[in-house]
Amino acid sequence: MSPARSRVAGLTSWTLWSLRVGIESVGLSWLMVVLLTVAVSMASSSLSAAAALSAGEAVRAGTALWSLGFGGMVTSSSADQGTLSLPLLGLTLVQVGWTWNCVRRARPTRPAAGAAIVIAAAAVAILVCLTGPKGPSAWPAVGGITAITCAVVAVQLQRAGNGWSALTRWWDRRPRWAAPALSLAYGAARALALLSLLVVAAAAFKGAGRVSVLHDALAGGGFIAMAGLVLLQIGWVPTMLIWACSWLIGAGFSVGTGTVFAPDRVVAGPAPALPLLGLLPAAPLSTAGLWLPLVVTVGAMVAAWRRRAVLNSLRVRHAVSAAGAAALLVAAGVGLLCLAASGSVGPGRMTDVGPQVLYTVILVFVEVGVGLAAMAILAHPYTRTWARGALPESILPATDRRRDADEDDVEEQDGEA
Repeated sequence: MSPARSRVAGLTSWTLWSLRVGIESVGLSWLMVVLLTVAVSMASSSLSAAAALSAGEAVRAGTALWSLGFGGMVTSSSADQGTLSLPLLGLTLVQVGWTWNCVRRARPTRPAAGAAIVIAAAAVAILVCLTGPKGPSAWPAVGGITAITCAVVAVQLQRAGNGWSALTRWWDRRPRWAAPALSLAYGAARALALLSLLVVAAAAFKGAGRVSVLHDALAGGGFIAMAGLVLLQIGWVPTMLIWACSWLIGAGFSVGTGTVFAPDRVVAGPAPALPLLGLLPAAPLSTAGLWLPLVVTVGAMVAAWRRRAVLNSLRVRHAVSAAGAAALLVAAGVGLLCLAASGSVGPGRMTDVGPQVLYTVILVFVEVGVGLAAMAILAHPYTRTWARGALPESILPATDRRRDADEDDVEEQDGEA
């Protein structure tokens, strides 16, 4: 085959794979949401000419709901109902996982092939938004889909060794504490996610009755409507996890202007009849709420202890630098998640819903940073060596006293010999 034909064949292959990835990753997720929306709509109406009209409206409503996962919003023709823009982060996570699977099967071998996949996904997202309601409410989803696809493609290319050589060279010249910092950040993020999950589990145990009442009032008794409402609430579960994280940190969150839900303070107000909002705390934890954020610091210390072998291989200042960089990464990540978990659920005061972003970022950096840095210093061999030399023998741990005694016996035996 001539070089020209080879280039044409390669270009054709890129184009076909890009279109396939774009249709699969974007089109199938949109189709799933729209079909569920149409099913709920048809189950709530009789099969008549009016139902055919409602099916078209259901498609537009499904597109609007789909866009909620990627920065879009659901608007109402009535100004009294306001706008729903609280992101469906569950749908976002599903899209990330599905896009990862589609790109992995496509196996792009160079940045140009990855760019073609991103362009195809963006084009499919544009076509999808054309089926949505009139106006700009759904169009931000094009940017969200493009960002997700671009991030997934970049990571896949870099992992396969087909990414940007400049980034690879920079990583090869990274400081010694950079890799331990990423490991610490991963461990601290896992600890924070686990603690947030425990908070949500406790809230679900305590507020299950309120959630059930709100769910039954909205579902209306129909099985399909009930299943659709459950799936909609599942889409907001990751959002509630981020709210729980902000609550655990101590910053809290708001559900309407003037409201605060924090461990040591609760100022409630009228809220929409969303079943998940039945999990909101009804009262503060009094004095215990002031000390609850220490749990985050303890979790960070446990994460650092599990990675003490990596930290102990560094100098003390490098270990502290790794701890500080990890805390900064975790704080930045939590800040981005808090922004993603904010939006509006109605008009007026309901436009202010979500975590206290800046306050949360500051507290995460302090609480996680203190835990990581404390364990990086206390568990370091240099610190233990300094403690054996600087502290009185009576307050040293028994293991250290025995170790020092054994070393003295060895020195005496060497002297006698």
